[in-house]
Amino acid sequence: MNKCILCLSVLCLGLLSGVSHVQGENSSPSTGNRWGEEQGGDLPLLTENQEEMLDEMYNQASEMLIATAEWIDSFFDDERSVAERNTTRGTLKLSFDYLEDDGGEVKPRFDLRLRLPRLSNKAQLIILGSEDPDFDASDSREKRASSQDNDDASFVTALRYFFRENDKYNLAFDVGVSWDYLYSGFRFRHLQDFGTLQGRFANRLRYYTDDGWENKTFYDLEFQLDNNYLFRSTSEILFSEGRDGYPHGQHFRIYQRYSSYQALSYESSFLFETEPEYNLYNIRLLMRYRQRFYRDWLVMEISPNVEFPEDNGREPNPGVIFKFEAAIGCDSGKEGYHKVFY
Repeated sequence: MNKCILCLSVLCLGLLSGVSHVQGENSSPSTGNRWGEEQGGDLPLLTENQEEMLDEMYNQASEMLIATAEWIDSFFDDERSVAERNTTRGTLKLSFDYLEDDGGEVKPRFDLRLRLPRLSNKAQLIILGSEDPDFDASDSREKRASSQDNDDASFVTALRYFFRENDKYNLAFDVGVSWDYLYSGFRFRHLQDFGTLQGRFANRLRYYTDDGWENKTFYDLEFQLDNNYLFRSTSEILFSEGRDGYPHGQHFRIYQRYSSYQALSYESSFLFETEPEYNLYNIRLLMRYRQRFYRDWLVMEISPNVEFPEDNGREPNPGVIFKFEAAIGCDSGKEGYHKVFY
């Protein structure tokens, strides 16, 4: 019960932060010397032309950061992009995941999302060949165990309804069914624009008929290093009735673009658990090379990685992931790419 209250509290805090932001924009200023009244005022020691140039530089930097992050998420097929876009698309994936201590595993997956125009263009039918990977940053040990123990639970059909869908906010309701459970819940996302920095709060609250309540929360902070590099820090935490403690992680990624069809991601993950005691149970380093080949809708990805699990004395456990994808109704992202980088 305490976990449920904590989950709902986290979701409410995120929603209230968005509501207060909107109210702040729409409310009229009152009398008194308040910070809000100073916005848009003259800057000391600067002429009017210099102020206009400074404001223009700020706006350009902010727009460039947001557009770069959107293109990166789209190119890497990141759930930050997929879960928040009410579009029709399908993806077939075949991956081979190998770790020295655990052997190899071939994993096929498909993801079909159909926009339903008869429902005010706000609903989307989702058919997945595996569980929705939204917010999934657990290490391969947990992923492997989950896939082996729940093969029958990997097929999911869901309906997603978007209450709000814009650059600042995204709020959607899900209801889904698998072979042995049902679920329903909300997903909320709010962007904060800090100029050269961008913040992203996202929360997914669900109820599963087999495991009860689950709440996943993450916060991104990202900024552009230069025209070719984007840095992103991600903090996330999981609350679940189905497991003890509060597993959480800290992730750092540097994205490097080469062209509209080639990009690299350098990633490090530090994964913690709180039960039976607080512990850094795994460290993972990974480099992802992703490239379109022959066609815009064909993608290849190679990801060498190494883990340092605590239960193996921090001994390195190297591995590699090969992935091939075919996208149906794909957007190559060339228009967005040229908008950002040219």
